Amino acid sequence: MIAVKSGEPPDRIVQPGARVAPLPERAAVAARAELRGDRAGILGAIGMSALSGSRLASARRVHDHWSLLAVMERLEEAFRVLARLPITTRPRGYVNSMPYYVCDRGDLNAQLETRELERMAQLRNRVRIPPTPAEVARMEEALHWPAAFLSGAEFHHVARAVNLGSLWSALDSDIDAGLKRIKLTRRTFNVRKLQGLRIILRELVRRRVPIR
Repeated sequence: MIAVKSGEPPDRIVQPGARVAPLPERAAVAARAELRGDRAGILGAIGMSALSGSRLASARRVHDHWSLLAVMERLEEAFRVLARLPITTRPRGYVNSMPYYVCDRGDLNAQLETRELERMAQLRNRVRIPPTPAEVARMEEALHWPAAFLSGAEFHHVARAVNLGSLWSALDSDIDAGLKRIKLTRRTFNVRKLQGLRIILRELVRRRVPIR
């Protein structure tokens, strides 16, 4: 049971018997957690956030050494972080200048029956959580690998397979539809992707790039 004293601000809500750290100390701990990419230590409105069981709280696995799996996971993570950045991917089109439509009770009842009201509420309540500085740093490093290690003309199709494969896996896209669009068989695509991952792995090991 959380102990709350009457008139106390939210940052003073604590568990019985727990030590309450000063706000500057908690802010410093939260800043260091943000730089490490640790979401569990972020300072929320009522104290440290406990995100156990959520997707953000899932521990990120750091491999002991470079492997094909480690390279593939880093590339997929890079594309997931890229999708979370607050950037526009295309020019802004025409916008609607009409005034906001006010629904009456009949419209709201009809939307409730067709579940349209629930769908619009979910769209309005969707929150984009920006990536941490540590995630952005890993993203920039990983996205540079295909351009740096597969830059030759003979590796054009290999680099494309590595990037597309990582992008599709990161965003849970329909791989069969993507392969049909670029007119490639899954076997050829997998061979090219595996070749590119092996080249990247070889260069990372040869250059002694630290794994993180």
